[in-house]
Amino acid sequence: MEKRTLLGLFAHPDDESFGPGGTLARYAAEGADVHVIIATDGDAGSVEESHKRADGRTLAQERGEELARAVIALGITSVWNLPYRDSGMRGSPDNENPRALIQQPVETLTGELVDYIRRLRPQVILTHDPFGGYGHPDHIRCCEAMTAAFHVAGQPSYGQGENGLAPYAPQKLYYTAFDKRLLKWVVKIMQWTGKDPSKIGRNQDIDLVEISGWETPVHAKINVAAYARQKDEASRAHATQYGGGPAFLRMLPGFIRRRITSHDSFTRAYPAPTAEIESDLFAGVRLM
Repeated sequence: MEKRTLLGLFAHPDDESFGPGGTLARYAAEGADVHVIIATDGDAGSVEESHKRADGRTLAQERGEELARAVIALGITSVWNLPYRDSGMRGSPDNENPRALIQQPVETLTGELVDYIRRLRPQVILTHDPFGGYGHPDHIRCCEAMTAAFHVAGQPSYGQGENGLAPYAPQKLYYTAFDKRLLKWVVKIMQWTGKDPSKIGRNQDIDLVEISGWETPVHAKINVAAYARQKDEASRAHATQYGGGPAFLRMLPGFIRRRITSHDSFTRAYPAPTAEIESDLFAGVRLM
């Protein structure tokens, strides 16, 4: 019988840890093969003041090393890197770099991802939601390309390319999700206390008001409480980016924060969700 295999596509080094790191760690610990593709080098990211360097190394080099430490902490089977540059946030000059992920045709990215799907043969795939979590264009592009790849990888009519890999159809596709009810309360609390929820984050470029209006339904909640240590270790491995977690979570009392972070939430993009909230991404998966 084939092994359970999970494939995640994430835009930047750290997205695998700050996002569904607990889920990746859980399935790896339970014996599944867990593979991760990172789409960009993260070179357009900002850096924590305490980790700025003067040794001539690029941020991309630094973040590549951080990623290596993080995936070890999570127990991930393999990590793969696409050769693209971080596009930066919406409206950033980095958007125009010819190597930026968002400058690449979706068709090109789809073809690359189809090769990975056919090579790694995952039953379950997860990636960013269509809104890009907090509106990051690289997250959105990952969602677009992986959604297309998920649906065509099993079609014999979709070219096998120079690698000659046989068609393979994964069974389930999930997007990362976050219940917006809590976020709407955070926005209200910030407004009541005189803080501006439309400008948060290290660069003041994240708009919680806008984000709280994006609908990302939750169809699966994975209990990851037992893997908090692994997720924290992986997150801290991304030292240039780590600031203690999302700013809006740091505002909450500890017991509420622990309750929220004890589960990872996902939208089931395929097959169509049911009324039941899943507790296992592999529920209903057929192992040959």
